[in-house]
Amino acid sequence: MKGTFAIFKALTKVWLRSKTGIFFSFLFPLMLLLTFGTVFGGGQAAKYQLYIQNFDLDDNGEPTELSKTLIKALNSTESFDIKNLDVEVNITEYMRAHPSFTSYRFLIIPKGFQQKAMNKTVSARVGVIIDTLLKIEEIYGKYMDGESRQRVKEGREALSAWRNKTLTAEEAEILLLTEEGDTSAPTIKGIVYSVINALNNALVGAEEIVSVTSKPIVEKLLTAADYYLPGYIAAFIMTNGIIGVTSNVAEYRRNGVVKRLAATPLPKSSWILGNILQQTALAFLLTLIMLAVGWFVFGIRSLPDVYALLLIFIGAVTFCSIGMFLGGVIRDVEAAYGAGNAIAFPMMFLSGSFWPIEIMPNYLQTVAKLLPLYYFHDGLRKAMMLRIPQHTITSFIILGALAALFTVLAVKVTRWKELD
Repeated sequence: MKGTFAIFKALTKVWLRSKTGIFFSFLFPLMLLLTFGTVFGGGQAAKYQLYIQNFDLDDNGEPTELSKTLIKALNSTESFDIKNLDVEVNITEYMRAHPSFTSYRFLIIPKGFQQKAMNKTVSARVGVIIDTLLKIEEIYGKYMDGESRQRVKEGREALSAWRNKTLTAEEAEILLLTEEGDTSAPTIKGIVYSVINALNNALVGAEEIVSVTSKPIVEKLLTAADYYLPGYIAAFIMTNGIIGVTSNVAEYRRNGVVKRLAATPLPKSSWILGNILQQTALAFLLTLIMLAVGWFVFGIRSLPDVYALLLIFIGAVTFCSIGMFLGGVIRDVEAAYGAGNAIAFPMMFLSGSFWPIEIMPNYLQTVAKLLPLYYFHDGLRKAMMLRIPQHTITSFIILGALAALFTVLAVKVTRWKELD
C-alpha cells in the first residue's frame, strides 16, 4: 500500500508539471461543457427558419384573413423564424442568389386558399348535419309518424343535393418544400401539421375530445444542462482513463521509467494501483470542477449522491484499467496514443453521452448499448436525476465486472521484470 501511494504521489507531480495533461484533463472538458451546454442545454427553444410565400391575396393585393391567421398561428408556436417572400420571387433563383449554410424551407400558400377552405368548411359542416339527420332516421324513425319521417328524409335529400350542386369538395392545400438531407425536416413537418390540424378543428367547429397533459418525470426544477452534465462527466473520465493512461504508460516504458521501477522492490500491482488511484482522484476533481462551472453558468440542481459518487469511482477504475491493459499490450508510444483515440472518441460520440441515443439509427442504438460508456453515463444520469438506486444496478454490475476483468488483465500483460 505504501508503494501504491508513492506511485500516486509521483504520477501527480508529473501530471502537475504537464501543461498538456492539465489542458486535456480539465480545460478541454470545461470548454466542451460550455460549448455543448450552451448549444443543447442553454434553455432556449430551437427556432427554424421558414420562408413563406403567400399567393392568396384579395382584390387590393393584401393577404386574405385566413392566410394571415395561418401565418399568425405558425408564428405563435415560437418554433419558427418566419421570413416573407414576395409573390414575384422565384424560389429556385432566390436560393441560387442567396446561398446559405443552413437548409432552406419554404411554405407556399396558393391563390384561392381562403375560398377553397371556406367551401370545404361549409361542405364539412353540412355533411355533419346530413349524417345527423340520417342517424335520426335510423335510430328514431320507428318512433316517428310517417309524415315526420318523410319530412326528415326530404330535408336530408334536399340538403345533400344543394351541397353537391353548390359546394366543391376541393381541399385548400398548402405546399411545404424542404431540402433533401435536412435533418430538421421531420420536426418542421410535425409542427406545421399540428398547426394545420388545429386550424381544421377550428374551422369545422370541432370540440376537443382528447387532450394531453405533459408533466416532467422528475418534479424538481431541473434544467436541460442537468440532463447533459452527467454524460459530459462520464465521457471525459473515460477519455482521461483510456487516452491519457494508455499513452502515459507507453511513454514511461519508452523513457525507461518502468524499467527503473522494475529494479526496485516495488511490485507491479502497486504500479497499476497507483495509476488507478491517481485517475480516480482526477475523476473526482474533474467532477467537482464541472459541477461548480455547471452550477455557476447553467444553474444546475442535480448533485451527485453516494450512489453517483460510487459509480464515478467504479467508472474511473474501469477506464483506467482498460488504459493500463492497452499500455501493457502496445509498446510503441505513437501506436498506443492512436489506439487510445481510436477507442475513446468513437465511444464518446456513439454511446449517447452528448445526445440521446433515440435520435440515432436503430443499428447505432444497438452499438451504443454494447459500449461501457453507455452504462456509465446512463447510470450516472439516473443516480443524479432520479435518485432511485434500483435503476443503477445494471450500470454497477457491468462496470464492476469490467473493472475487475481489466485490472486482472492489466496485471497479466504488464511486463515488470524480465522473468514475468
